[in-house]
Amino acid sequence: MNLDTGFRPSVHGFGFANTWRDTLLGVVQSRGRCGGMVFAALDAFAADTSLPPGSSARDLPSYDSTLARAIARRQWESVGVRRGKNLARFVRYTYLPSAGPLGIGTATRRELLRLFDGLRAGWPVPLGMVSALGLPHIATNHQVLAYAADFGEKRVTVRVYDPNHPRRDDVTLDVPLDAGEPVVEHWGNRVRVWRGFFIESYVPKSPAGGRA
Repeated sequence: MNLDTGFRPSVHGFGFANTWRDTLLGVVQSRGRCGGMVFAALDAFAADTSLPPGSSARDLPSYDSTLARAIARRQWESVGVRRGKNLARFVRYTYLPSAGPLGIGTATRRELLRLFDGLRAGWPVPLGMVSALGLPHIATNHQVLAYAADFGEKRVTVRVYDPNHPRRDDVTLDVPLDAGEPVVEHWGNRVRVWRGFFIESYVPKSPAGGRA
């Protein structure tokens, strides 16, 4: 790998999948706590400590457990950090056109430079993944953690921790350098197509219940 921070989902990620089902404001059904899991995993890695007890289990923690509450808090913080900067960027990127110099494809390729800088410094980088165009699709956006990257002549392969696919070190984003092509996530023989992504703002937090 050209750039590698040393993070590995099989070692530093959670053992359970992001299958949380929360109701926001009493009416909106959320699609999980991907941001909370990404930020919590990065917190522990940055502090060179282990994740809290129960993190390696395959079963989802009970919703009233200390671990579940800590991930829920980190979920809110992942979108509310710096006065909602990440949430605002999700909205903006969701409405960017698909093509052209002001489109999401061009914006995503600009973000690659920031991603490389972060990885080169030895730090995994949280990414906001954008699924489709328009307000109805904001809830289908996603958050992952980029930890390594390989360069090719026409594309970049970004290795990510995706909380939807726990303990897998084979999850990648295929990013063609051609801004007119989509970003494709691969895990095993399965794929998911994304319109693009952006670098999320991240503020470290002391890991809850971590052990040295």
